Amino acid sequence: MDTKDLIAHFKNTDVDIINILKAQDIAKKCLEHMKDFLAPGLTRDQIHEECQRYMSSLGSQGWWIHNDPALILFGDLSSYSGAGLPDYEDRRIKEDDLISIDVAPMIQTGWGDLARSFVMEGGRIIDWKESKNQEIRQGMQMEMKLHELFVNFVDADTAFEKLHSRIDAFVKEHGYHNCDYHGNYGHSIENDAKDRVTIDIGRKQVIAEYGKPITFEPHICKNGGHIGIKHEDMYVFYEGKMRKL
Repeated sequence: MDTKDLIAHFKNTDVDIINILKAQDIAKKCLEHMKDFLAPGLTRDQIHEECQRYMSSLGSQGWWIHNDPALILFGDLSSYSGAGLPDYEDRRIKEDDLISIDVAPMIQTGWGDLARSFVMEGGRIIDWKESKNQEIRQGMQMEMKLHELFVNFVDADTAFEKLHSRIDAFVKEHGYHNCDYHGNYGHSIENDAKDRVTIDIGRKQVIAEYGKPITFEPHICKNGGHIGIKHEDMYVFYEGKMRKL
């Protein structure tokens, strides 16, 4: 996708695409940096502080949701979803753990939003395909299938609620459940967070006609399992297809 053409596409709209792209680049660089930073023994607060420090050093001016730079889940809290932060007490990263980080940098009215689940085994971050944990491997494979389904399913006539129904059915058919306490799978990127349109029941807006970038962020757990896995990217409907920013 040509960036210049994308910027031209949004030129006469209220979408702050230039700063969205800049903020999303900060998010990508932060999560790449965290691969090297994450280590056994770290607390949630230490990870949070490093995310904030690193994104600020790259130019982030604030934080997209709840004025919080990063949502961090790991261990027995990896499937948590709620209105507030989970109680971490004295929890620390273990040598074999799954750590999900969802970052939200801001530049002016442009927002970044990106999440990854990192697999730690033997005290180091590994490629999920190399994991000895079958639940993790299968969960990550499911995430990849969901993102592929998302891209291939959305066309010029797809409404947010229709997308939700298809994704939710696929999740349930494969023996998983949605961990999100609201039950949605993502949202639009707005100048003001309260204007978000979610991928949810009752959202009749057509994605292509709505014309704004949206995130897709399934947070899923195997039925009967205990590991919550999250993988989020930002997309835009452009030239007839959902395309990742």
